[in-house]
Amino acid sequence: MDTNVNTKDRTAVLEKMTNGLYIVTTRKKAIEMDTRNEDYLAAGTIAWVTQSSFEPPMVTIAVQKDSDLAETIARSYQFSLHILGLDQQDMAKGFAKESTIDRVHQKINGYDFHEGLASNLPVLNGTIGYLECALKEISKTEGDHILFTGEVMSGEIHQEKAQPLHEWRTGLHYGG
Repeated sequence: MDTNVNTKDRTAVLEKMTNGLYIVTTRKKAIEMDTRNEDYLAAGTIAWVTQSSFEPPMVTIAVQKDSDLAETIARSYQFSLHILGLDQQDMAKGFAKESTIDRVHQKINGYDFHEGLASNLPVLNGTIGYLECALKEISKTEGDHILFTGEVMSGEIHQEKAQPLHEWRTGLHYGG
């Protein structure tokens, strides 16, 4: 392997790869935990998603290994994947940090949520749409992310004609 890799060029090329921006949410029920008397919610912005099977319908997402989100997905065996629209750049940025939960007003990071159709997963209001997924596989990679593959249990489209938010439209760059 060549050790004279031009990291600047490598980073520039990786940043040209097209990624959308998505928000993933999950919940671990309090009854299933020894240390909490309230459900534990986790949420975060991710940039890598792919449909990994048509039948049954499945998606695979990449989540940073050392994140609260990755740990909670692995323990809850489920996640919701939210598709963001072009006008939701602030929402994507708002979930790229540690989440704050307001249980009284049902808000995560200031955004309203409700329970999903097929689960008790938190589903954010106002996104293009979402998928509720049952975890089927965890792939621990050599890198800094874990791949979670989930079978789609339910989904709902809210803005059928809306265009999805792409990372390159935000000035944010995930690659490199």
